[in-house]
Amino acid sequence: MSTASWLLRAQSQLGNLMQATTAPILVHGHQPKGLYELVTQHLAGELCESVSAVKPCLQCPGCHMRLAGNHPDLRHLMPQAVALELGFNVEVKSGVKPSQDIRIDDVRDLQNYFNTASSRGASRYVVVYPFDQMNANTANALLKTLEEPANGLRFVLVGSRIDKLLPTIRSRCQELTMPMPGIVECLKWLEGQGVAQPEIALGVAMNDPFEALSLAQQAADQLDLRKKFLDWLANPDQHANPPAGLEKVGLPVVLELAMRLCSDCVAQAHGLKGNNFPWLQPKLMWVKSVGVNRFSTLYQNLQKEFRLANHPINPRLALEYVGQQWQTLTR
Repeated sequence: MSTASWLLRAQSQLGNLMQATTAPILVHGHQPKGLYELVTQHLAGELCESVSAVKPCLQCPGCHMRLAGNHPDLRHLMPQAVALELGFNVEVKSGVKPSQDIRIDDVRDLQNYFNTASSRGASRYVVVYPFDQMNANTANALLKTLEEPANGLRFVLVGSRIDKLLPTIRSRCQELTMPMPGIVECLKWLEGQGVAQPEIALGVAMNDPFEALSLAQQAADQLDLRKKFLDWLANPDQHANPPAGLEKVGLPVVLELAMRLCSDCVAQAHGLKGNNFPWLQPKLMWVKSVGVNRFSTLYQNLQKEFRLANHPINPRLALEYVGQQWQTLTR
């Protein structure tokens, strides 16, 4: 189990909720990777067949099947890209990019599983992660099963953007909301995990400690690119020359980082300390001469772009647009 103190505190909450109801469980909060880990660990205990009090035992047939990824009473609904990232064996057609969304075909492929009895004599589980990556058609297909689930079929939905979930699905679930852990608590945990610059890693990960850990341990190039992007925006003399390789970061992340930095600039213009990227504060002395109104307008423009960030837009042109928006601040 993760050593994150806020997840350790949530273990009993999830266990109590799973025992109290057979309704779908909706687990949501700012750190979806951590919540997925929490749910995975709980289900590991549920699927363990040991008679001992310590579960999962990692020795019984149930644990062996789960660790091998082929437990007959556990299925996952997730985008192909997420499944590959988590190490699942996923078939992707040659020349086709892994899906970024949970597809309606994924729900249809599980219909037989939905309607069959348990193979091991206990409940059957379906983990939907992240639930905010279902489109309307997929969500409606899943809703039909949630309305009349087969006996013993349990759903756990994990994600962050609760506003993206169909109200009809949410109304059928029992919710477990994970509060945002404190920054100090997150930084202490990241230090314990060996992250060299936890404040920077946490900031560029939008204060998601598990994303920060993933960047630091598995995607140092991504972490470095995000930092270079923020340094670029913080230096008006460089706005005409965006760092190379930014398109690898992805437009949604770039726009969210820019909006968060914009918020810090507004705070700095008011003589306050920004909460998102405190290490950049010494580089933002110039914002006081720009004025709050121009930053507010910039934020609104970036927000409009963010709503279209997942559409098929030329990423380089979109990044140049972000740079142009920041250039106008000092003209």
